[in-house]
Amino acid sequence: MTSQMMIYRFNALKERGVYMDFESATKRQLLQIAINEECSLADKYAACREMQIRQWKETMLEDLVLLYGRGFSPFAVSIELGVDEYTVRNKIKQYGLRRRQGA
Repeated sequence: MTSQMMIYRFNALKERGVYMDFESATKRQLLQIAINEECSLADKYAACREMQIRQWKETMLEDLVLLYGRGFSPFAVSIELGVDEYTVRNKIKQYGLRRRQGA
């Protein structure tokens, strides 16, 4: 789906009283809402706020070590921490983390 089609669909749903759940939106969808001129300022703000919430914070490192060490997959850790799986995989590689043997 192109970005113009996505914004058109977003605005059409909004006109019918159906609002987007920003928490379940993909990063790409949030970015498109944030930069598109047709979206309202309130929607742009909500999209930017959600992207900021999803950013990696160093305070998450302790939870990453515990969850990954207990055998959770990078995908499960990403859901638990609220960041994307790519970020979790990069942090695992950056810090050289290993899962518990037999997990």
